[in-house]
Amino acid sequence: MYSEEDIAIKTIRLSKCYRLYEKPSQRLVQALPWVRQSLYREFWALRDVNLTLSRGKTLGVIGRNGSGKSTLLQLICGTLTPTEGHVSVNGRIGALLELGSGFNPEYTGLENVRLNAAVLGLREKEIDKKLDAIIAFADVGKFIDQPVKQYSSGMVVRLAFAVQAHIDPAILVVDEALAVGDELFQKRCFARLEQLKEAGSSILMVSHSCSQINQHCDDVLLLHKGKPKIIGEPNRITALYQRLIDAPDDEWHRVVSDEKKEREALPINTNDKFGRSKDKTTDVSADTRREKDWRPRLDQELKSYSAFSYPSDGAEIESISIYTLEGIEANTIPHGVPFDIRIRVRHDRDFGSIRLGCFIANQNGGKVTGQTIPRQRGKGYEASTGEKITFSFKFHGGLWPGYYFIGGGVSSTTSSGGFLHRVIDKEVLRIIDIDLVQPIGDTDLTRSI
Repeated sequence: MYSEEDIAIKTIRLSKCYRLYEKPSQRLVQALPWVRQSLYREFWALRDVNLTLSRGKTLGVIGRNGSGKSTLLQLICGTLTPTEGHVSVNGRIGALLELGSGFNPEYTGLENVRLNAAVLGLREKEIDKKLDAIIAFADVGKFIDQPVKQYSSGMVVRLAFAVQAHIDPAILVVDEALAVGDELFQKRCFARLEQLKEAGSSILMVSHSCSQINQHCDDVLLLHKGKPKIIGEPNRITALYQRLIDAPDDEWHRVVSDEKKEREALPINTNDKFGRSKDKTTDVSADTRREKDWRPRLDQELKSYSAFSYPSDGAEIESISIYTLEGIEANTIPHGVPFDIRIRVRHDRDFGSIRLGCFIANQNGGKVTGQTIPRQRGKGYEASTGEKITFSFKFHGGLWPGYYFIGGGVSSTTSSGGFLHRVIDKEVLRIIDIDLVQPIGDTDLTRSI
């Protein structure tokens, strides 16, 4: 349970309803005291959202356009008034909803920085203290002394983010604000978000980029047509969202219900990717330190609790296994030892040509490496009805000590319909430390030198 001091944001049955009129004149008529008939229809942009965001945590919000994501953020920021329910915010809030919307185009960048920071609650001495850092982060050069109306859209974004990110907010709300920036700017922004998070700030983030959500969020809320569907571990929720993104409403209800039942069926208090309780402090790196038994081995207890399988369409990935190059099945392998990932695919109908992909992801869902067979675009393997093919993907052993998750997807090279079948986090691979190495980056490339 959270104490009140640990909670940054809490909503209880938070809802927002709009009255929609067929004609503008009906709005005026409805305001007359003797008119009792309702001339409008109700549209609930958001309905019964309950969430709790603790300090130092990041919550992602995903959903299709029109699902209520921006409405939720505006209610939390106070720019909208809820129709029903309650929202409480504990601490100074910084909002990146519409970057640059508070700027005066006739003022210079420097004048807008001072004005914007003052509106956000900073005193003049605080502004002076942070001014150099804000200007350096914005990186607009000599344009800082020019009117904002002369700025490009990217320059406005950089300046607005620089102000919001340097007021040291207790809570930072981000609504697709970074999607308009280039990759270098986005990297700088996310590095700043990580700094704020380490300093104890809570972050509420909306993004259509599932990779960003997986990398930066602790939990994810999935919204659909204004209603909260499920909240949980990023990899699993984003995979669920990608599966349902074009699905009809009845499919949303069925799949989400099945997902909730599957989660309830997991062992009690085992709700992370390894079946361990999130309430317990787990040092994963401690599990991968130097071991006496450094031989490759198969650990039967090493299972993925975030495994997810998409519906199959004529082909299905039946199994994924890991072997050493000597043919020993193992999911626990010493650092630097090459390994072979074997994926068996069953074909339920004839395909002129198929391609299979294998990927290895880290605990945050980021794809560390992967391969496709065959490598050439437009080429593939022929497959007949009832045939089972085992594909082999060899890796030279460049993964640092840690835990990794293996998935794959099979597709037809003669069709543009996407995957025939796809699995996420199907198996866990554990790389153990035998050399007391100090990992830097995502992969070890030094062993090929």
